[in-house]
Amino acid sequence: MTPWQFGALFLAGLTLFFTGVTSLRERLQQASGRRLRRSIARVTGRPWIAIPAGIGAGVVTQSASAVAFILAGMVATGLVELRAALPVIAASNVGTALLVFLAAFDLRTAVFYLIGVCGLALHFRVAPRWEGILGALFSVGLLFLGLDLMKQAFAPLPSSEGFREVASLIKDWMLAPFLLGAACRMFIQSSSAIGVIAIALQGAGMFTEMQAMLLVCGAGPGVALASLFLSGSLKGTPRQAILYLGLVNLVSGCALAALIALDEKGGGFLRATLGAATADPSRRIALVFLASMAGCLAFGLAILPWCERLLDRLEARSPEEDFSRPGFIYDDALAAPDTAVELAAREQQRLLELTIELLDTVRDQGQPADERWRRFQGFAGSDAGAADGPGARGVGADRLHRGMKSVQGELRSFLGELVADRLDPQTSQSVIQLERRQEVIEAIEESVHEFVGARSSTPVAGRAEEIMERLTESTSLLLLTARDAWMGGDAIDLEHLVVLTADRGDMMERIRFGCRELDTTHEQQSAVFYSITLFERIVWLLRQFGLSLRDAPSPA
Repeated sequence: MTPWQFGALFLAGLTLFFTGVTSLRERLQQASGRRLRRSIARVTGRPWIAIPAGIGAGVVTQSASAVAFILAGMVATGLVELRAALPVIAASNVGTALLVFLAAFDLRTAVFYLIGVCGLALHFRVAPRWEGILGALFSVGLLFLGLDLMKQAFAPLPSSEGFREVASLIKDWMLAPFLLGAACRMFIQSSSAIGVIAIALQGAGMFTEMQAMLLVCGAGPGVALASLFLSGSLKGTPRQAILYLGLVNLVSGCALAALIALDEKGGGFLRATLGAATADPSRRIALVFLASMAGCLAFGLAILPWCERLLDRLEARSPEEDFSRPGFIYDDALAAPDTAVELAAREQQRLLELTIELLDTVRDQGQPADERWRRFQGFAGSDAGAADGPGARGVGADRLHRGMKSVQGELRSFLGELVADRLDPQTSQSVIQLERRQEVIEAIEESVHEFVGARSSTPVAGRAEEIMERLTESTSLLLLTARDAWMGGDAIDLEHLVVLTADRGDMMERIRFGCRELDTTHEQQSAVFYSITLFERIVWLLRQFGLSLRDAPSPA
């Protein structure tokens, strides 16, 4: 393979891998219904089920890294809690060890079928109801295809003349096979492949049995290095899941390598034990590989009680996470419909409050914003899942928007399951009102996000800047009025909101006409016109919101 071919395969594989990881997270978010969450929680929440499931996932995927990234996507969307995902990740290492004994089977054909079938089903919309699941499976296929291409790029490595020269050069240096194993694992993305390489090198007489064992142990630090590199695009708890994989492999690999080195200089107890188990050197190397993977599981389970605090030190939670999960609704609340209705209304109020914070990302970040954040903390309290840090002001507008979209999906699913139950007429009417109001709240948030994008993406000056600033402050006033009218339940505030959002079509047309004479570029003028249109839409939506409150007061 020429260097150009190697570079093309590796870059293509790396791109497909990252695309699959990102797409998987987004698709899982779309498919994350509450029933699906409860089903996965039942599997991952019980160690006696999670560990066999992790081992099985390692056997099927041939890569603990792939298992970790799939679970990281589930953690990012709230399908799986981080604590529940960690035992599965640790156990997946043991699954990869079985392949060294059974000989690795090729998943390439299955991956091609997965990509082809799911891709065609998505393109032709064969099953619109299952598009979220099909999209997630398609993303998994891209992830595996990326890993396979990276493996293909390095497949000729053991048989290449250069690799043989390096192996021959370092065969008398005890630490060198360990470092070589770490380097190979970082790029090959399969610990079982390192085990197969070690057995092949020992069988060819290039490495002694002990050196081949050290090569296997070097896969542990290699996993840690690969985890740091491949998880660079992740933040918060999803990255913690990947770092956990690297941590358990690092400790297990280094500990076993130290034990082998000490045994070589000491009494040879380890060699005697392995010799008693089997006379075949290849099987002894495979047993060392299995011991390394079992060490990952043992160490991973041992540190579980303190693991989350340790991972928080390695990778702090992302502020975005505090706004991407519900603060009030939870599965068990569905058993008490009256309470569930009140909690859903509180979640909607939290979304409206976060929409105000979204608009504040383009306003002055000084003392007024601090006061607004303190008011939000006073409203949300600890139950809302707000962070102790900078809060919404510390999150960019796009990240805050993505987090709110996740909560919106959760709330829609929550209300859908609630309305499907047998409810008394009054509660049923309240749920229907909440569903209609949810549509309006989501439309308001989407429009505010687009307004913020138009406001921040195109810098303006002079009269254009003054118009944009007035639109921003007017939008803020209306949102604050809507919040006070809803949360305070004051009829005067509610009537004030209805009056403020009355038709202003003539006034907006005059503003548009004046904008035509602005001394600005075409791009700036377009941004001003677009912002005016968005402002009109927000005003109309807030009027519908106010009328819904006046006609049917919130149960909260």
